[in-house]
Amino acid sequence: MSGLPSPAVEGLDRYAALLAPEDAAAFLAAAVRPLPTVVWANPLRGDPERTAAEIRARCPDAVPLTWRAHAWRLPPDAQPGRWPGYLLGGFHVQEEAALWAALLLGAEPGERVLDLCAAPGNKTAQLALAMADRGCLWAVDRSAGRLISLRRTLERLGVTCASVICDDAASMALPEGTFDRVLADVPCTGEGTTRKGAGKGRRTEVTAGERRQAAVLQGRILRRGLAALRPGGILVYASCTYAPEENEAVLDGLPPGLADIETVSPPPGLRTRPGLLAFEGRTYCPTVGRAHRLWPQDNDTGGFFVARLRRL
Repeated sequence: MSGLPSPAVEGLDRYAALLAPEDAAAFLAAAVRPLPTVVWANPLRGDPERTAAEIRARCPDAVPLTWRAHAWRLPPDAQPGRWPGYLLGGFHVQEEAALWAALLLGAEPGERVLDLCAAPGNKTAQLALAMADRGCLWAVDRSAGRLISLRRTLERLGVTCASVICDDAASMALPEGTFDRVLADVPCTGEGTTRKGAGKGRRTEVTAGERRQAAVLQGRILRRGLAALRPGGILVYASCTYAPEENEAVLDGLPPGLADIETVSPPPGLRTRPGLLAFEGRTYCPTVGRAHRLWPQDNDTGGFFVARLRRL
């Protein structure tokens, strides 16, 4: 996912108002705590059970995730990126809140899958594993520099089914009606990532103008992704911000009859809350409530927003 401005800490009060008082206090406290480190095993490079044994040996405090197989939560100060298993591609590091979006897409072997705004490649790698590294996976990002990291990630993990493309997801010439599934993890103001900067002085407040700018871009990417889908194809829209302007409002702005927001349930062990139906005087389409919000106090993660749409 390409970044926009640094995430806010000061501006989070506007979202605390969406929660019950006890939840609001827990949210504001969680938003500035150091973030646990999460790793998941890569079956393309070895047996996940052997990877699990290595992780337990190097970090006895590792705890398996309850909702995602072959993934573990480590203490915030763990440095698994320095372990041999990571360097050899046996496992990967990824923020827990971001894990569900790629899983929710439901990619399968042999399908045609498009990952828009793909760098640095964490979700691209997840999609490739879901496809058993078989099929056609396009990984698109407009930043040539960030694509270097994406390529390195895919090479380290042994992914071969992905084609890396440097282009602008909002305007690139895509073959319409072609892909089975599309992931649109859009550029956003990143307010859900404050925990990554906990204790590092990241306190830049996001402005209303930056949110409006992001929402325009997000809407363009979402419409391009839907146009690339075959009828009945699936798109997952995701962001790492709390801002309704960049989440529910973007979904609400879709032309009628283009796509349906599906009702989906989170995996057992992962707590989510429904999308908002109104914010600051604007009312959204009732189906926007089928989206999911991940709040940091609910699962000890960062903040995230995700919705699954089916092309009509």
